[in-house]
Amino acid sequence: MASGTRIDFSAYDDEAKVFTVVQYIEILNTFLKREVVRITGEVSELKRAASGHVYFTIKDKDAPGVIDCIIWSRNYQLCGVALEVGMEVILSGHPNIYAPSGRLSFVADTVELVGEGALKKAYDDLRKKLEAEGLFAEERKRALPDYVSRIGVVTSMKGAVIHDFMNNLGRFGFRVRGIDSRVEGQQSVKPLLAAVRAMRAETREGGAAAEDAIEALVVIRGGGSLESLQGFNNETLVREIVDFPVPVIAGIGHDQDVPLMALAADYMTSTPTAAAHLLNRSWEAARMKLEQAARIHVRVGNELARVKADLALARGALIDHMTDGIARLRERLAHADQVVRLNDPARQLKLGYAIARKRGKVLRSAEALVHGDAVDVQLADGTVRTRVDRSPLL
Repeated sequence: MASGTRIDFSAYDDEAKVFTVVQYIEILNTFLKREVVRITGEVSELKRAASGHVYFTIKDKDAPGVIDCIIWSRNYQLCGVALEVGMEVILSGHPNIYAPSGRLSFVADTVELVGEGALKKAYDDLRKKLEAEGLFAEERKRALPDYVSRIGVVTSMKGAVIHDFMNNLGRFGFRVRGIDSRVEGQQSVKPLLAAVRAMRAETREGGAAAEDAIEALVVIRGGGSLESLQGFNNETLVREIVDFPVPVIAGIGHDQDVPLMALAADYMTSTPTAAAHLLNRSWEAARMKLEQAARIHVRVGNELARVKADLALARGALIDHMTDGIARLRERLAHADQVVRLNDPARQLKLGYAIARKRGKVLRSAEALVHGDAVDVQLADGTVRTRVDRSPLL
């Protein structure tokens, strides 16, 4: 119990001021349950019941202090730590008095390994196991749909991470459904699982309407040590991510030991900002295409304007050329007309000339005539017929 805490029994009615043993233990446990603490020690005794509950004892390494502990089956499975005698652990939970024996024990909600070496070994062992099952295989992973607009986000809503993510998410009309979750250490396993399972209900497979269902899930947090990222190295969480109905993006800062949840996700980015950029990618590509189309439109417009200007110049030049040609043609026609008029037989007839024809054909030589031939002589004002009364003189 926290230092300075006092149990106030005045809340109970007067007749209950004398308590039975069981009543008193129940009252104590009510207050003890509020005293959630973290304790560390070495596992000295261990027993796993048929029910799956684990009973064990932890002791101080350097002092004669021991405490009996219990972790319920469900919590033991969630924590992902296989307890062994001699293992140094950190427990998170609360004290409890077991009424039938009056013994005080510690009810652990989570178990964490102590020491970088132990954490690394547990990480490596679990990674090998899950890798052998194909949970990290690239061919299992799903492609992110283009133009995702409805996103589910699981992270701590109190830190800078969510602000970085939202600030880098493009202005493409995204609809973001966020669930706040603890993301630090082994104690984040339960809230992370609860948040991911709550997000499942926001998918079409989970029953959400098509127009509201999320199309991708994003799980983000900043970087940290292997110890601080233990919640993301949990086997149950990894399997929940693998079976999630829509593609999952992990934006978890890391260095050497990539969180197992990130390895199982469909997309793994090193930071929340990179996760936002991944969601922007298809939209940015579409925007670039639109901008390119707009530039092409401008170029085509400019080219059409240039062609129109060229056509206008060509039309003007053609009109000028045709005008000049028509003028020249008119001059030639006038000249031809003058030539025709000058050579018009009627004009010659007016000058005193005549045209002789024999049977309609113009006579060009007297040799074509013989005695008795009829000859038509065309004069300026008419035609007369004559007859040859003797052969032409040679």
